[in-house]
Amino acid sequence: MTISSLEEAILRILPTDGYLDPWMSTSQIRQLLEERGHRVDYPRQLRRRLDKLEQDLLVRSSESGRNRLWQRNSWLRGANQVASLMSASEAVAFHALRRFVGDKLPAAVTKDIEPLFQAADTRLSQDREDSRLYRAWVSKIDSVEPTYALSRPHLNPKVFQTVVTATFFERELLIRYRQAYREPEANDVTPKRLWPLALVESAGLVYMVAQSPDHPPRPDEGKPNWLRILYRLDRIVSAVDSGSKFAYPRDFKLQATIEKEQVFDFLPEPPVLLELALEPAEAKRLEERRMSKDQTIEPLPDGRMKITGTVVLSVKLRWWLRSLGAAVEIVAPATLRDEFAREAVALAKCYGTGA
Repeated sequence: MTISSLEEAILRILPTDGYLDPWMSTSQIRQLLEERGHRVDYPRQLRRRLDKLEQDLLVRSSESGRNRLWQRNSWLRGANQVASLMSASEAVAFHALRRFVGDKLPAAVTKDIEPLFQAADTRLSQDREDSRLYRAWVSKIDSVEPTYALSRPHLNPKVFQTVVTATFFERELLIRYRQAYREPEANDVTPKRLWPLALVESAGLVYMVAQSPDHPPRPDEGKPNWLRILYRLDRIVSAVDSGSKFAYPRDFKLQATIEKEQVFDFLPEPPVLLELALEPAEAKRLEERRMSKDQTIEPLPDGRMKITGTVVLSVKLRWWLRSLGAAVEIVAPATLRDEFAREAVALAKCYGTGA
């Protein structure tokens, strides 16, 4: 017996005879499916799926006037019964999942596994011999920003869930997007047709990696690849799930986009050999966390350390170099050295110490 993703979602939604309200109408089921991102184009489609599940003895129905009501044949009833089967390790795992990535999951996922989250809470609250240590673990772990944390921009919850759901189900989006430092005015932004490929959080900001179906590769014009752009979710004015599925591109790999193309370092440039003169304390940190795979360190006559390695110049690399202040001198490449020299002169003038 093969169960489709839609049928699985139906089974997650349906109540059992152990519920306070054990029956659900077809229209209620359709509404909940839509809320969780599952498309039901017409009622007959849903009725056929329900009839199939009834034939497979997974659900049952009853008549109430002109309505047909449905419930799932019970195999587990409620969080308490699930908790009795859940180990403490599994409970900790579900608790951590909800805490650290719960807000990044589409409703189609979180609402389906909400009983497991509740069961995890129930399991950890039980007075068992192993409960205290496992319960305490979730208060012993956390994450912090690697740099000074600015406040996070407001994310429209409806926009966020629309984007997450469309990304999960691989459906086309129509978005209106506000460019940086520009306040949106009513209907002043032309909708873009996009295929959402991935979501990435970086330094407190959430980005969508999207492909434009209106800009296919044009090798004859020197554009051999699809147009793929980063969109900050807090700058999306509106998002509409078109309901149209797209063929997920086989050549797109998020990990390669992050690690090799380094698009999240922002405006990456060709690799260069970076040579720095660093104070010993900062050089020591680079022994622990290297700036490149081919990094070398050697002492200089003035007591500083010479650090050399191949890097991709980018906005993030410049942010890091600026954060070192006077502890670093850029020796090469000459273009980057000149860029920072001009910044140093401008900075000195700001503080009234320039020539």
